[in-house]
Amino acid sequence: MEDLYSVRMRSAKGGSHEHGGEHISGAERLVHRDVLSAVVMEMMERALQHEKGQPDFINLTVELAEAAIIRGLQALPADTLPAKNVEEGHQLAVDALTEIGVSTYAARQAVQLLKTGPSPKGGVMRGAIIMDAETGKRLEPDQHRGVRATKIDWAPETLMHWGDAVSQLGFNRPRVWEAIALAAKVVNHPCTVAELCWSDDPGYVTGYVASLKRGYLRIPHLKKPGDPLGGRVFFVRTTDFNLAAYIEYLEQTPAIINRLPDGMTKKEADLL
Repeated sequence: MEDLYSVRMRSAKGGSHEHGGEHISGAERLVHRDVLSAVVMEMMERALQHEKGQPDFINLTVELAEAAIIRGLQALPADTLPAKNVEEGHQLAVDALTEIGVSTYAARQAVQLLKTGPSPKGGVMRGAIIMDAETGKRLEPDQHRGVRATKIDWAPETLMHWGDAVSQLGFNRPRVWEAIALAAKVVNHPCTVAELCWSDDPGYVTGYVASLKRGYLRIPHLKKPGDPLGGRVFFVRTTDFNLAAYIEYLEQTPAIINRLPDGMTKKEADLL
């Protein structure tokens, strides 16, 4: 594995996130030096052209990730749980989470938090909730900020083969492959049971449940069009759990998706 550069963007309106600004967008990449400039410009354009509005604060961070500390991960297998409306989508999410090992109470608590806004004031958070998978208790130190899973991307060749294999399912889109990369990093920590997510972008209503047990389960209709609320919940088992070490893994360990899911070899992907 080669050295890569971690490129991270976050944008806000009404000041920085640290000073109460409204979160607009964020993005993550791990890239080679030869495409670094192009990716930086792409991130800037993404920040400036978001459906939630024009930001007045953009933070762009570029940091070397040495090969020795980059963790290689396997892509999660992907599937869709069909939902006809929001109520059905929420029930499918709760059912999937409980099958994976989250308590029914915690699953319902997580859905309710994302419905009403995970911030204590009822708005969106820049980061994710960390929740005890049994009790539903929130564990993140700052409930206004949350915790971000960062320094994540796909190896280009792996993404190409994966995209070819799943294009017939409608999965080969940036939103989906970015979500799968983030989810893969989160669920590969031994204390993570599952992740629940749906976007706070008003025009995007699909979300997912992810775990090592069932992979990435895409769920349509987790909110109504125009709804500006959403977020992420990372469910954890708290036996032998160290919160500081968990956050350190999420925020500081670089991870690259460089292996296809089991049963999807490069040869098989080429034949699809």
